[in-house]
Amino acid sequence: MNFFKEGFTEKIMLSVILLIVVAGIFIFTAKDNSAKLSLKSEANPVSAVPADNSGISSLEKNLEEKIAASLESIKGVGKVKVLVTYSSGLRKEYARNESITKRSSKETDKEGGTRETVEDTRTDSLVLSGNTNPLVVVEQKPQVEGVLIIAQGASDPKIKEQIFEAVKTLLNIQPAKISVAPMGGV
Repeated sequence: MNFFKEGFTEKIMLSVILLIVVAGIFIFTAKDNSAKLSLKSEANPVSAVPADNSGISSLEKNLEEKIAASLESIKGVGKVKVLVTYSSGLRKEYARNESITKRSSKETDKEGGTRETVEDTRTDSLVLSGNTNPLVVVEQKPQVEGVLIIAQGASDPKIKEQIFEAVKTLLNIQPAKISVAPMGGV
């Protein structure tokens, strides 16, 4: 009889240990997922996502062409090459649906002890326009980090100053971010 009792208690102990291990796995994975969810939900309901580099390149090229065309129309400037650099990428803020559900319950046991449980549930999803494209709320252009202007007429100090002032006014940037240089011959 002792043999069956010992074998039976060992099986029960193994089952209990296995149950504890499985419960521990579920608890740790649930905590890991809730930590990820809480990090996402603490963020602003509207997120900013940088655009790809090709968008920035086309934005830079477009601005460079506009500045060059404007400067070439100034008397005495001549042919112009412009290089613009940005401090960061394009930023798009997307519309989001966010819902927060709060539930609380209060329990009292036979001995007069009370237990209060509060549960917060947050859901957050992108608003889609059409089938797959997220709805853009705000599209923010990056700040200009620096501008280099190479112009034929920049060897004349008066023309150089006109170019400098035109770019400073046009882009509304600090003078230290603008460089004007004369174009060299080949």
